[in-house]
Amino acid sequence: MDNHLTQFNQLLKIKNYSRRTISIYTTNLKRFLEYADNTDYAPELRIIKFLNTIESEEIRRNSYNAIQLFYKLVLKKSCPYILKMVKTRKRLPQVLTKKEVELIISKITNIKHTLMISMMYGSGLRVSEVVNIRVAHVDIENLLLNIKNSKNKKDRITPLSQKLKNDLSSIINERSGKEFLFKTIQNNKYTIRTVQKVFENAFKKSGITKNATCHTLRHSFATHLLENGIDIRSIQKILGHASVKTTMIYLHVAECTIKKVESPL
Repeated sequence: MDNHLTQFNQLLKIKNYSRRTISIYTTNLKRFLEYADNTDYAPELRIIKFLNTIESEEIRRNSYNAIQLFYKLVLKKSCPYILKMVKTRKRLPQVLTKKEVELIISKITNIKHTLMISMMYGSGLRVSEVVNIRVAHVDIENLLLNIKNSKNKKDRITPLSQKLKNDLSSIINERSGKEFLFKTIQNNKYTIRTVQKVFENAFKKSGITKNATCHTLRHSFATHLLENGIDIRSIQKILGHASVKTTMIYLHVAECTIKKVESPL
């Protein structure tokens, strides 16, 4: 079993799966192989019985995907069981208004923390991206930010807010190009969890009753761009989405906002 898991893990890395996906698939496959070792069912029935032990629809899907990939990549054969996927309706992402974002940011007192949260909204960044920005990635004169090796393994360029220029310049002038833009008092790179806590604390202080995370800032950025008339293809490039279908979800969010607007006539 260990050899199979190691081989599976290595093949997923070669296929450029994300670390998170590799971890999820490997964990789920390990559970399946442990289950399979203790049963005498035929291959197809073994998979069916294993999947039936899982209550969560999401975990069941991930487990099946892992098993299917295991057969394809490691065993070099077709999976003996085809799971009929029931399409679930995607929830529309939660979005904050501009005033709500400003309220959250106003509750942060540390300037570096303020900049990180502001950039996640103002530049549409993932939290993993904001902690990995290096000084050389910031084009302060043209107010552009180069995002390197993002989620889809692609670089992209996103705008910077004029409001952040002076504070960012102060940090940039003190560091070399290779250094991380945001560093802790101990001179270390910020962790994703630290930034998430900064947002969570500020959000709690704001008193806003919606459910929101750091990623809500990115959703809000995209939706507000659409509402301001930016075309969907440009937003796709700014967000770094591999497919425009992913970006299209914000059209539905923007439409919901428009429906709430009353005509001034």
